[in-house]
Amino acid sequence: MPQSNVVITGLGVVSSIGIGAAAFFDGLREKRSGITSLANRTDGCAVPSASQSLTGHWIGGPIIDFEPKRYVRPRKALKVMCREIQTAFAASHLAIEQSGLIDMLPLSDSGALRSEDVGTVFGSEMFYGSPLEMEDAIRSSMTQDGEFDASLFGQAAMKKVTPLWMLKHLPNMPACHVGISINAHGPNNTLVLGDVSAMAAVIESISCLERGTAKMMIAGASGTRINSTRMNYRADLPLASVADPIEFSSRPHDPESQGVVGGEAAGALVLELDEDAGKREATILARVVSYASCFIPSGGMRMSQRTSESKSESRGSAEAMKRAMTAALADAGIEPQQLGLVVAHGMGDPIIDLAEREALSDIVPEVPVLATIAALGHCGAASGMVDLVAGSLALINHQVPPTIQSKSAKTTVRFRDEPSAMSMDHVLCLSHTSEGNAVAIVLASP
Repeated sequence: MPQSNVVITGLGVVSSIGIGAAAFFDGLREKRSGITSLANRTDGCAVPSASQSLTGHWIGGPIIDFEPKRYVRPRKALKVMCREIQTAFAASHLAIEQSGLIDMLPLSDSGALRSEDVGTVFGSEMFYGSPLEMEDAIRSSMTQDGEFDASLFGQAAMKKVTPLWMLKHLPNMPACHVGISINAHGPNNTLVLGDVSAMAAVIESISCLERGTAKMMIAGASGTRINSTRMNYRADLPLASVADPIEFSSRPHDPESQGVVGGEAAGALVLELDEDAGKREATILARVVSYASCFIPSGGMRMSQRTSESKSESRGSAEAMKRAMTAALADAGIEPQQLGLVVAHGMGDPIIDLAEREALSDIVPEVPVLATIAALGHCGAASGMVDLVAGSLALINHQVPPTIQSKSAKTTVRFRDEPSAMSMDHVLCLSHTSEGNAVAIVLASP
């Protein structure tokens, strides 16, 4: 891919360690952990009982202080927004506000920035909803013997489940709600590609800008791995053990890690061509210098597909990661030693982390590394966008944030224990999937 001429003029993030770019980066610098018992969650989902001992199922990184009414306008839109849509909407409008667009909204056909000039592309995933939304329908489907009769559920659901239920949980709705809220009529799309969804959304947004189909793109992503329904329905990654203290339970690249801690988050970027940002005298926060995507099948299976006879333990593709990073660095015209930071996708899965360590060791062996999942847990489709926000903030603040680690960790990855100055002006962000897709994006200071 050629070098990009795209700049970032707005950042937004909603996370368990801070809402808003400044609070989030302070959380990283202060080694604040969002990992806690899910008994502390405030979103109305299932929590463990007081007498129940904590297991990996009952820990995560919930956003405890999120109040959607502070961000969503009009408030009646909340009726058709599940939690992931709410956090995506909030992150997007934090980014829009920082970009200096508020006085230009809503967009029109006669303004300096027209409705057709602005688009939205989001990375997304399945939104499962709360099991409580089905409770009445399920109760109505029980026989006199207390057994659930699936043949009764269809009729019961038509009476007991709100007609707007499906509209609340469509993966493409974050991009739609954000576009509608600012009257954007430009490109609108949603990519559901697992852990690389967010970075893929940024790449498509760049394409829209470079092809001239938009002058501004809002790229965002939202995700969760602690939704109660999803936890029951999917088991695609190994489960973490509970550490003491619990805040150290998410342990990327820790040799003693057994699995992944779930989290929830949303992030967003406002993207423009350099010349368009200059025309409106916008503050450029960072530059998207280059990007590369590579897919090399890992040969493995999801955890949920395995049987006791399955012997495949291959998840993640080190080769795909290497090629993506190598191509992104080449297109940026820089050598690995010119990077000040790599924001990695380490998640605590011992198999996937091993593949990532191999890739980091081969391509960027001397570069400091940050793993945001240590603080937030794995936030699904949002993880890559959170990493891009973190990388941008590291450039803005000229600082490498530390990564939370257990005191017993003996990782070979170049995590920092304390904040340190960053002398280089490039950051590489890496995202990848268990199936073998990898995306690398190089950011630079303005």
